Amino acid sequence: MKSNPTRGRPRSDRAHRAILKAALAEVSKTGFRALTVDAIAARANVGKMTIYRRWPNKAAVLMDAFLALIGPATEFPEAPTAVESIRRQLHLQAAFFRGKYGRIIKALLGEAQFDPELAEAFRNRWIKPRREGVRVVLRRAVAEGDLRADVNFETAIDLFYGPIYYRLQIGTGPINETFTDEVFASAMEGLRTRL
Repeated sequence: MKSNPTRGRPRSDRAHRAILKAALAEVSKTGFRALTVDAIAARANVGKMTIYRRWPNKAAVLMDAFLALIGPATEFPEAPTAVESIRRQLHLQAAFFRGKYGRIIKALLGEAQFDPELAEAFRNRWIKPRREGVRVVLRRAVAEGDLRADVNFETAIDLFYGPIYYRLQIGTGPINETFTDEVFASAMEGLRTRL
């Protein structure tokens, strides 16, 4: 006896990727405040309900777009040591912030002050997972003996990344390689194992 076929249409990976790309393209064009699910759907050539079956709102779509399409470009690279991996990743993050997506992140941070859905999506989908990734590498750096065993990981993350986000948001200077190296060196001065 044949089993009943599964009801409903299977999720299309192609549609999913098209929606993510459309979300980034639309937010680049209009900004977050003017971004609509209708506009994302039109650009992706899908129905609006296709989006709402996967995401609760435009903020969630956009965060998934950043994570899927941009996040891999700033992941921790392979390096001989965990500390070197942090240094290289800081440079990737700085380069990301210097580009067009840095302007979007800056705008989203500003909008998140007034949009609770965006603030929650930004914290839970972008910031928290990325901080956990840094914690993993910091634990390795402690195990390798390059960082003190008593390092507070939350403070260490803020030491490494806080200045870059601050410059992005406030615009006190360029987020160039010199600045990134200085941030890394200053943070390491306080975190490094003392011989």
